[in-house]
Amino acid sequence: MRWRRFPLPWGRRKSLSFGIKPPDSNPLPPTLAKPVPDAFKFRWDVLLFLVFFLTTVPNATGVPLHEWTGLAIIPVLLVHLLLNWTWIIRFSRQFFGRLPGEIRFNHLLDTLLFVGIALVMFSGLLASQSALRTLGIPLVPDPFWRHLHEIWSNVLIVMIGVHVAMHARWIIARLRRLPASNSSGKEPS
Repeated sequence: MRWRRFPLPWGRRKSLSFGIKPPDSNPLPPTLAKPVPDAFKFRWDVLLFLVFFLTTVPNATGVPLHEWTGLAIIPVLLVHLLLNWTWIIRFSRQFFGRLPGEIRFNHLLDTLLFVGIALVMFSGLLASQSALRTLGIPLVPDPFWRHLHEIWSNVLIVMIGVHVAMHARWIIARLRRLPASNSSGKEPS
């Protein structure tokens, strides 16, 4: 608890102290970890986008690479969620309070993305033709799950496009901060 001093208009004492705790400007509990730099988040998001892009073209990569990439994206997504966990918690707590419409829409879109990604991955596992067999898990692919996987994959591409568009200002700001590279290794003058 912090002590607050209140000025008094009279007497020898210039102020009066009370044990009043000021309102907490940060509703999140303090963490011991340092915040992750934006540069690292940006590079991780680029990796996530590239891996996601690779999974969207199974006709070009082939089904086995598509399935293994789909499995490999799981830890990349989990790290993405952990890197943004503070934002997720803060705006989840404030969702039904006073929030700007853009943030509320973004949070709702992120929630739908999470559900959609979980559905695509689950249906992809149940429609697996090679990855699970390689792992020794016998599974007869069901056309229902394959159809569901195809539909939600297409919906997910649109949702991720909207998600990237919603963060366009942040992306452009990070791209402008990237150091310019040249072949000589010297800094530009």
